[in-house]
Amino acid sequence: MANPSYPRSLRLAETVRRLVSEWLEEQQTKELQPGLVTVTDVRVTPDMHRATVYYTVLGPEEDRAAAEARLAETAPQARAYVAHHVRLRHAPTLEFVSDDLPARGVRIDQLLQQIGSRDDGTSEATGSSTPTDEEDPSA
Repeated sequence: MANPSYPRSLRLAETVRRLVSEWLEEQQTKELQPGLVTVTDVRVTPDMHRATVYYTVLGPEEDRAAAEARLAETAPQARAYVAHHVRLRHAPTLEFVSDDLPARGVRIDQLLQQIGSRDDGTSEATGSSTPTDEEDPSA
């Protein structure tokens, strides 16, 4: 019996993520495609008819655009690969969506660096709050 705290749709999402990653690896080595495509997450609807595959592309913007077009074009092949390896009556329809999470992470890092540099700049401009050897703290 399956664990009720680990729903079937979550198990299917993990399986689809693994299978789509394998399929992408085969496609990239077979066709020597530019840009490294990585599956970051898969979300499956509760009825298990649709799966949204989130991916990132390592490379320049041209590679990202090419990968997006290539994935949209070959989504039926990816679905067939998943259907071949999963024992379900209906394999979920795959939708590939570019994951913007890495870009958000870079933006957050930039904002944190700006905040850190502002804090460093303000403490230097107003002066240090700790006394130096020349100053008498009791005065």
